[in-house]
Amino acid sequence: MRVPVLARAAAALVMFLLPAAGVAQTVDEIVARHVAARGGAEQLKAIQTITITRTVATPFSDLKVIIYRKRPQLYRVEQGPATGGAALIPRAINADAAWDTGPGGKITTRPDAAAAEARDLDADFDGLLVDWQQKGHTVTLEGKETLPGGGDTYKLKVTTKSGVVRTIYLDATTCLDRRHTGVLNLPGGRQFSTVVDFGGWKEVNGVKFPFDISEERTGKEPVQSYVMYTEKIEVNIPMDDGLFATPSK
Repeated sequence: MRVPVLARAAAALVMFLLPAAGVAQTVDEIVARHVAARGGAEQLKAIQTITITRTVATPFSDLKVIIYRKRPQLYRVEQGPATGGAALIPRAINADAAWDTGPGGKITTRPDAAAAEARDLDADFDGLLVDWQQKGHTVTLEGKETLPGGGDTYKLKVTTKSGVVRTIYLDATTCLDRRHTGVLNLPGGRQFSTVVDFGGWKEVNGVKFPFDISEERTGKEPVQSYVMYTEKIEVNIPMDDGLFATPSK
């Protein structure tokens, strides 16, 4: 009679331990799940350019925003009033500089450190977690956390090659981005704590993108809240590198 009892006890112990083993996740395993949830590495790499058209609701007015991305780290955004037909104002990031359009159309370039930060964040093509080792980033798993609205998330701390820190919360079920937090540095020395929430994931060319994004910025200035409505995402439209080049001053 002792053998069945011991066997049952051993089986019970195994059943007790299995869930605990299943919960343990490594950074590599979570990132692999994240890449698969987005559509897989092959589908991601098949996209060479992205054009995103959005309406951004701000506390003051609505903006029309068009974002252009091209591998490996070319980025341009044009924005202006959503109504009235005013010309959109550009800024961009290329291999040599990050430039902005100031009052009167004056072109200014950011200091080298700020440009490196912009390349790591804005000009990142696939997302901070994809190929993070090759990019020179550091990623650590900070555990799990339940965000407002329910649902567990994996909490990942990303330190980029340029030294920027972002905390990324991935939905524990879907492994898609739920929230990013960190410090946002803007030209002119302006600095905010930022919380960006992602939702409304839809598939484009076999890859999932968030169509609903909201952001809240807090700092010395009054709280700024933005809601971004994505109208369309187009991929693999030919783009000349000159679109991102720094204009003559």
